[in-house]
Amino acid sequence: MNVIDDDIVFAKFLNYMQKALLHKKINYIRDKKRVSQQESSLNELKSYYQTDKNEKFEIMNILTDKEFKVLKLHILEKYTYIEISKILNLKPESIRKIQYRAIKKIKEWRKNNNEN
Repeated sequence: MNVIDDDIVFAKFLNYMQKALLHKKINYIRDKKRVSQQESSLNELKSYYQTDKNEKFEIMNILTDKEFKVLKLHILEKYTYIEISKILNLKPESIRKIQYRAIKKIKEWRKNNNEN
């Protein structure tokens, strides 16, 4: 190999490393965002379970059975989305959506009740 070939190989290696580093940074940022969203959802759910019994009963009435099961399995039983999806015969993404909708319903219900 001559000097020109070495320079080309080194340039290709540097280009590869720069792209790898860029993708690593993107994945890190994406994962951090995902974790913070999950933490915020968990905080919402924890606040649901710290409410008084009358409020819990009313909240249970606004949730569907499926939404309630997902919340119960995820928060109280500490199941993962994949485990819940196997139990309920749904896709993990469906479980995430069901939980998101349930949390949204609870937030809206609380907002409406706090206005009264």
